Amino acid sequence: MDKQSLTRDMTQSIGAFPNQTQIAVYMGWGRDRTREMLEGLEFIKKNKSKQYFVRDVAGRILEGRGI
Repeated sequence: MDKQSLTRDMTQSIGAFPNQTQIAVYMGWGRDRTREMLEGLEFIKKNKSKQYFVRDVAGRILEGRGI
């Protein structure tokens, strides 16, 4: 799967700005693994939630860092 396909699938499933919980559910990962994978990515702070750019998340997943 390439980055564009993964980005499109994630956007349709969890939106363009998912938070950590949404990403964990989508990937079937625990919170610790998801937190490690998201470390260093830019985010938007909304209330108490950090929302990540789905394109950045897809790139990090494909790097192999989160797998």
